[in-house]
Amino acid sequence: MKKTLFFLIIFCFLCLKGFCNDEINTIEPIKTTIKYNEATARLEAFKDIERKVDKDFLKQFYKDKNRYENLEAIKNNISQIKDRYLCPFYLKDNLISYSIIYEEYEDYVFYYDILGRLVKFDKVQHQDTYPRKVLGYSRYGNLISVAFEVDENEHFVYDENGKLSAHWIGSEVYNNKNKIPKFLQLKRGIKTDNEE
Repeated sequence: MKKTLFFLIIFCFLCLKGFCNDEINTIEPIKTTIKYNEATARLEAFKDIERKVDKDFLKQFYKDKNRYENLEAIKNNISQIKDRYLCPFYLKDNLISYSIIYEEYEDYVFYYDILGRLVKFDKVQHQDTYPRKVLGYSRYGNLISVAFEVDENEHFVYDENGKLSAHWIGSEVYNNKNKIPKFLQLKRGIKTDNEE
C-alpha cells in the first residue's frame, strides 16, 4: 500500500506540470540536447541535492489553512484563487488529494489529502531550463524521490536510494522491470462524469 501511494504521488506531480493551469508555466523551458540513460540520469539527478529540508520551514504547511475554500474551489472546477493554484487528483471519480502551488513559494508543490493534511511536497530546481530536478520530500522533510526531467518528453524517477521507479517517454511510462506500472488509475484535473 505504501509503495502504491508513493507511485500515485509521483504520478500526481508529473501530471501536474502544465495540465492544471497553463498560467503557471508562462515561460517555455530551454530544451536540452544531451541524451541520458538510466545510469547517467541517476548521477545527474542525485548531484548536489538536499536530503533533508528544515522542519521550521515546513511547519506552516502541515495543514491546509484554507482547506474548505480550496475544496469548494475544486468542486467548482476553479484552479486559481487569490495567491495559489490548485490541482485535484481523482481515483476513479473520487477526490483523493489535491496540490497547491503558492505564488510566494512557486518552486514548491504541496500535496494534501482530503482532510487538508500535508502528505508530501516537491521542490523544483531549475524550473525554466532542462534538464531539471524535482525533489520529493515526505511531510517530515526527508527525501523520498528524485525526478530527473531530461526534456518535456522524457523523465526518470528514482526513489531516495537511487532505484528507478519509473521512466517516462512521452505519455508512456515504464518501471524498472520495463512494464507499465499499475498505479496509472489516477486522474488529475477536472472531474468529469463520463470518465470510466
